[in-house]
Amino acid sequence: MNNQTKLSGVQLTFFILQTQIGVGILGLPFNVYLKSKQDAWISVILAGILVQGMVFLLWFLGRRFPSKSIFEYSKILLGNGIGTILNCGYILYGLLVTALVLMYSTKIIKMWVLIFTPKWIIMVLLVATAIYLAKEDVVGISNVYVLVSSLILFLLVISIIVLVTHPVDFRYLFPMAHSGGVNWLKGANEAYFSMLGFELLLILYPHFQQIGSASILKSVTVANISVTTIYCFMTIVSLVIFSPAEIEIIPQPVLYFVKSLYLKIIERIDLVFLSLWIVNVITSLTSYLFFSTEGTSFFIRKVKKIKRTFLPVLFGITGLIIALSVNNEHMEMYNKAIIFMSYIFVILIPVLLLGVSFLFKKQERAKRS
Repeated sequence: MNNQTKLSGVQLTFFILQTQIGVGILGLPFNVYLKSKQDAWISVILAGILVQGMVFLLWFLGRRFPSKSIFEYSKILLGNGIGTILNCGYILYGLLVTALVLMYSTKIIKMWVLIFTPKWIIMVLLVATAIYLAKEDVVGISNVYVLVSSLILFLLVISIIVLVTHPVDFRYLFPMAHSGGVNWLKGANEAYFSMLGFELLLILYPHFQQIGSASILKSVTVANISVTTIYCFMTIVSLVIFSPAEIEIIPQPVLYFVKSLYLKIIERIDLVFLSLWIVNVITSLTSYLFFSTEGTSFFIRKVKKIKRTFLPVLFGITGLIIALSVNNEHMEMYNKAIIFMSYIFVILIPVLLLGVSFLFKKQERAKRS
């Protein structure tokens, strides 16, 4: 894969970071607390460590085929037939995750802001914005991600102000390390799904190959550490503000503690917080639309114009239809199915491909300059 424009490690960092931070940031403390109680913050850190291990795995796999994405080296390792089936699976995975992000973000927006607005209108607005961005190449998308990442700092500033001004009780964190290793892992499993997005490295590696393999690993690691730190901070803030009885019945604790903040110049700061959060939702949608678009483009390489215009629209509309087809009662079932798929496509298959590449000694030969 040839790159006419030089891409930087900063762009890769924010590409991964903006994909990881999305819907999950609002409900993460609640979901993890149900599993590991006051040790929820430990589960978040543990999830970050496990994700870092997977990042290293994906990086090591990409390092063996630096100029190719998984949609190319899967055929080299498994053959045309199996490789094509696998690629179709990854395209479907990206599409289904797009639909999931669309469903959960729309549910929260309706609950907090647009109560009487039909959900299809909200979904159309979200997916249309994501389509507009996803039709760009990796350079254009990366530049936008770098620009909007400054909004994350504002989200953190709001949380810090809440922590300083709101009555807190650090005793809610005790006794520490009391819930046990099994519950830590259960909580880490909940946090893991909110950290998904690092698997974009499977297609981003060849775009950033010119910065060097060490820089790629460093950039993605910085993104993962940043996301883990942000999630851990949000979890701790939620734990010290809400009592154990309260947090068990508050599905979006981050929004509730932001809502408690009173500023004379802003009456409903939670709405400001949500407005900034929607930007992160759109970037997550864009990344997974881009993922499916990149995969499909290898089937129609000669028609580049279709790739950048028609494919994002096709996947956006399909994801919209899927999201509208799933009722609120079935969202949890759909969510569990996607988590199961992520275990297969993010962990199992890359491990398998890496094993095959070592077993049959297949890797891309370094080009001589």
